[in-house]
Amino acid sequence: MKKAGGRGMSNRMPAAVLVEFGKVEVREVPVPQVGAGEALVEVEACGVCRSDWHLWRGDPSLVMYMEWSGGKLPIIMGHEVVGTVVAVGNGVNGVQEGDKVVVPASSTGDSRNCLFCRNGLSNICEHLWIPGFGTDGGYARYMRVPAGSVADLVKVPEALQDKSSWLAITGCGMGTAFNAVVDKAQVQPGEKVAVTGVGGVGLSAVAIAAQAGAQVIAVDVNSEALERAKNLGAAGTVQAEREDPQLTDKIVEAAGGPVDVAIDTTGNPQVGVGALLAVRPGGRMVLSGLMVKGAETLPLPADAVVAREVTLRGALMLAAQRYVTLFGMLSRGDVNLDPVIYREISVHQVQEAFQAMSEFENAGRFVVTSFD
Repeated sequence: MKKAGGRGMSNRMPAAVLVEFGKVEVREVPVPQVGAGEALVEVEACGVCRSDWHLWRGDPSLVMYMEWSGGKLPIIMGHEVVGTVVAVGNGVNGVQEGDKVVVPASSTGDSRNCLFCRNGLSNICEHLWIPGFGTDGGYARYMRVPAGSVADLVKVPEALQDKSSWLAITGCGMGTAFNAVVDKAQVQPGEKVAVTGVGGVGLSAVAIAAQAGAQVIAVDVNSEALERAKNLGAAGTVQAEREDPQLTDKIVEAAGGPVDVAIDTTGNPQVGVGALLAVRPGGRMVLSGLMVKGAETLPLPADAVVAREVTLRGALMLAAQRYVTLFGMLSRGDVNLDPVIYREISVHQVQEAFQAMSEFENAGRFVVTSFD
C-alpha cells in the first residue's frame, strides 16, 4: 500500500464538520490513511450543494440516507469533489497517483457489480455511496474514497485541468442538470423549457437546455439569479414570490403558452405543482430537488397528469459512465459555468454559506477552494 504522508503532507488538517444539525465547526482532524482498494484524493474544490444544506438542516430524506449508509454525526461534509489522487491502496488499477479526478457525488458502492451499475446507472447503485453522508466528505484537504467506489472516479481531460470550480459542481449540481435535461427530459431544439429554481442545478440546466436550442424560462425568487440565467441563455424569466398561487399562469405567459418540459430543482411542493400544471399535454416533467422538513410530500394533481399524459421522472446526480459526454460538452466550450459559480470560499466559511442559503441570498453555487 502507498501511504499518505510523503510529499510534505501533514498528518492533520482543518475540516468543516457537521457536529449537530444546524451547526458546522472547523476542527483539526487526522489525514485519512488508505487501505486495500482505496484511494486518497487531495481536494482542490468542493461545491456547497443544496443537498448539503438539507443535511445541515436535518431534513428527513438526507438524514435517512446518512443513517442507511452508515454515516453519523459528527461527519465532514461535502460531496461535490474534484482533486488529485495522492495515494492508493493495494489492488487499485483504474487510477494512480497524480491523476486529477472528479468524484461523482452519487457513486457505486460495490465496484459496479449490482444490476443498475452493470446497466450504466451507478448513480442509483444498490449500495450507493455519497461522500459527506456515508463517510467523511470533501470540506477538508484530503478525502478517502472507499474501495467499492474507486471504480467511479472519473479522470479529468486535459482541456479542463484548470477548471476546478466547474469540475467540482459536475459532481452533483451540473451533473444532475445534465441528467435532467439530456438524459431524462431529452430536450429538443425549439422546445419550451421551464426551469424552476435557478441555483447551482437550475443555472446549469438553463445553460444546457439553451445550448440544445430550447426556449428556456427561468423561475426564481432571487433577481440576481435570474440575471445570471439570462447570461446563460434564458429567453425569459419569472420573478416568483415565496408563496405564489399564480405561478402556473406566470410561466405560461412568459413562455407564450404551455411548456414542453418543466424541470423543478426546488423540492418545494407549491412550486412543483405550479410548474407541472404549466406543462402541455404529452409533455415531460423532471423532479431534481429534495424536500424540506414539514413539506416532504408533493400533492400530485393526478387528474392533470392522467388527462394530459404528462411523463414524470426523477433525476439523481449523474452516473460516472456519462461523464465522457458531459466533459465533451465542457471541453468544446458549449457551456460556460462561470455564471453558475456564486463565490469561492474557505472551509472556515461553510456555516456562513449555509446561513446565506437559508435566506436565498446566493445566486449560484458557493465552492470551497481554500482548505488551510
